[in-house]
Amino acid sequence: MPRVPTYDSFQATPNTLPQTRMVMPEMPDVAGQQAQQMGRAMMAGGQQIGQVALDMQQQANQLRVDDALNKAKEAALRLTYDKDAGFTNLRGINALERPDGKPLADEYTDTLKRSIDDIAGSLGNDAQRQAFSLRSNDILTSMRGSAIQHEAQEFKTYSLSVSEGIQSTALREIGLNWQNTDAVNSAVERIRAETYRQAQLLGKSAEWQEAQARKMTSNAHKVALLSALEQNDPAYADAYLKKYSGQMDADDILTVRGHVTKAMDAKVGFTAASEVLGKMQPRIQVGEAERAFNIALGTESNHRQFGPDGKPLTSPKGAIGIAQVMPATAPEAAKLAGLPWDENRYKNDPAYNKAIGMAYFQQQLQTNGGDLAKAYAAYNAGPGRLADAIKQAEKSVKAAQADPNLKPKNWLDFMPEETRKYVAKNMREFESGQGQPNRPTFQEIDDQLRADPRLAGNPARYKVAREEAERQFNEQTKAIKQREEEAVTTAMRGIIENGGRFSDLPVSVRAAVPPKEVDNLIGFAQKIAKGDDSTSLWLYAKLAGNPDAMARMSDNEFFALRRELSEADFKHFAGERAKLTGAAPGSANGPGDLNSQGIKQALDERLRMLNIDPSPKDDGGKDAQRIGGVRKFVNDYFLTAQREAGKKFTDAEVVQHLDQLFAKNATFRGWFSTSSGPMLTMKAGDIPSSEKTAIEAAFKRQGIDKPTDAQILDIYWKSQLARK
Repeated sequence: MPRVPTYDSFQATPNTLPQTRMVMPEMPDVAGQQAQQMGRAMMAGGQQIGQVALDMQQQANQLRVDDALNKAKEAALRLTYDKDAGFTNLRGINALERPDGKPLADEYTDTLKRSIDDIAGSLGNDAQRQAFSLRSNDILTSMRGSAIQHEAQEFKTYSLSVSEGIQSTALREIGLNWQNTDAVNSAVERIRAETYRQAQLLGKSAEWQEAQARKMTSNAHKVALLSALEQNDPAYADAYLKKYSGQMDADDILTVRGHVTKAMDAKVGFTAASEVLGKMQPRIQVGEAERAFNIALGTESNHRQFGPDGKPLTSPKGAIGIAQVMPATAPEAAKLAGLPWDENRYKNDPAYNKAIGMAYFQQQLQTNGGDLAKAYAAYNAGPGRLADAIKQAEKSVKAAQADPNLKPKNWLDFMPEETRKYVAKNMREFESGQGQPNRPTFQEIDDQLRADPRLAGNPARYKVAREEAERQFNEQTKAIKQREEEAVTTAMRGIIENGGRFSDLPVSVRAAVPPKEVDNLIGFAQKIAKGDDSTSLWLYAKLAGNPDAMARMSDNEFFALRRELSEADFKHFAGERAKLTGAAPGSANGPGDLNSQGIKQALDERLRMLNIDPSPKDDGGKDAQRIGGVRKFVNDYFLTAQREAGKKFTDAEVVQHLDQLFAKNATFRGWFSTSSGPMLTMKAGDIPSSEKTAIEAAFKRQGIDKPTDAQILDIYWKSQLARK
């Protein structure tokens, strides 16, 4: 059985545990202790509650201070950046001169200070106000610094703008007073002074100041120079540049020099051109008085200053030179011409002699109220002789009134026979439009320009002069052409109205007609008088074959063609021209309106197919006459066909009718036999002789002795067409 172990060897060892004394427990003062503990606990609780309350008070104060500071910052930001109240939006003088007279920084600092004081007054205790005061002062100081900085920047900007304004005003003064040297120099000095002032404001170096001052000075002189050029005074600009080039930049000098050179070239060129045209003016544009005097010169001296012996041309009565002015009259005539009397020039200078003669002739015109016949008589026989003749004529009229058997005489009947012939010849030439000198060609003008020393060796000046001379010459030529066309048109209308009597036209109308057109107008008058209403078929071919050229003609140019067109053909082409120029109201589509473009195109194609040139040389020759006859015949055919159809033909209908025309054959006469071929390819020589003779006889009965081949063909074709 198990045995419980035993320990028999008893031993004693030192005790390592703390010794514990066994004492009797003392009875504690429980109630006192509890009271103390409760006291301590209550004290600790009070301290904690007080600390919590203190913390809450501090947080409340801080919150109020933060709110107040935020309001102060908002006020500062508004006073700084607000679009209406912010000082940063105040510019220039508005920032520098305030309504209350205070500096900008003081004004806005005071305003913010009042806002801060109002905010501080809303705080609840001294602690809040003290904390707010410390921190709001930083806001106030910061905004004041910004205001001072803004004010300084605006002062700088405003000062620069004022300085630039002074310079701009000075530049305008230079532009307006470019001819006043003192004013220009004063303005230049102001510009230089303001440049240095700007450099100081910008803090630039001395080198920059000098460079900028020179640049501005150079620009000022450039303004003066360009102003002189704008006022067309390149000579002054040239002298100015030479004087002040030392104060200018190289770029400005080169720029202005280019302008000055061009302006000088232009002025010299214009002057040279105007001088040459001025000298040529008597040959380009001739007034009526000068034309009348030119006729007198031809009668007096045949336009000669010297005789065959080389001496001054002298009449049997002693009149000298081209104008045949009497020695006793010459000094008075020179005075009338505004020229000093010079006997040597009177005898040897044709221009001088002509000038004093012209002055004397004009005086006779004025004295006699513009009566050219009397002016001629006075110039030839003397004003005294004319006065006597007028008195005798008046007596003759009175005598005739008293005695019906007497025939009254006019003043010319009492003048010498030489004078009567002189007046009759001159008046006849004047009324026929003579007295016009040969108009110069542009080559003559150009030759004089090339001989001008001012243009020699200077291609630029010569080019300007030539272009200007050509412009003036062309303008004057155009004006003369227009005036002559108007004169011819006026005469033609008068001839048509009076039934073909050129001599019945008013003297002023006949005198205005260019001499080269007189014969043509007389021929037109004879044509109207005879009732000849024929058309020149070469002209018909020209107008029908080139309608665009007809459209480009002036009204007067076109009306002049009436001389070569029948009344019906003229009206036809007038209508075609009106359509091309847009003068015709709306589009015509009646049977009387031809499809001209369609007819021309289709006819040209068929003529080419037959090796016939539809556009022959415009020289009035047989080819042009032939094509004109074809075109007129075809157009007349279509007018008749459209009237029968009661409508205007379309392109397709035009082609159909033309094919029928070209398909019609006729008999051609030959030397030994006859043949047939397309009728429209015939020439007058192809017409059988018997029929041709009959056609010529019919024309002769109408007063046309020599009808053209085209006229004969037209009648033959129409007769053949009538036999269809």
